[in-house]
Amino acid sequence: MKKIVTIALMLILAQTAVMAQKAKSVNERDVPERYVRDFQNKGINAKDLHWTMVDSLVYDATYVDENGTTVAYRFSPKGTETRWFVEEKYYPHAIKDTVAQNYPKHKITELYVLSIKNKMTYQVRIAKKGGLFCRKEKDVKLLNFETDGKLIDVIDY
Repeated sequence: MKKIVTIALMLILAQTAVMAQKAKSVNERDVPERYVRDFQNKGINAKDLHWTMVDSLVYDATYVDENGTTVAYRFSPKGTETRWFVEEKYYPHAIKDTVAQNYPKHKITELYVLSIKNKMTYQVRIAKKGGLFCRKEKDVKLLNFETDGKLIDVIDY
């Protein structure tokens, strides 16, 4: 019995460690100076600013704007992306219908308007829930949509 409990505990800890490695919260002083300066140059009076290191060269600055919308800037050597997160009640019907029709076992976990080099699209993150000891996501995909709801492509995440 002890072996079973020990193995179960090790599995839970291993799943937690893997999930924790995906993105890491960091203090602003640990973010490359050029990214902090780029964010400050945008002239945003951000409250509850939170920095996350996605990988060694990519950092997200996330905050809630004056309208209550969660906004994130992703800084990388390739440039800056802007993301405006959409509340579930405002998800476009065309996108919800496409996900329901093509991925019936998946749920939308994030939906945001994405701006890269002044081109606006929707990016939708979907996943299946599963796992023996926790509700770990599996079969995660990123779906890119035109602003009119037309599916552009699907990326396995």
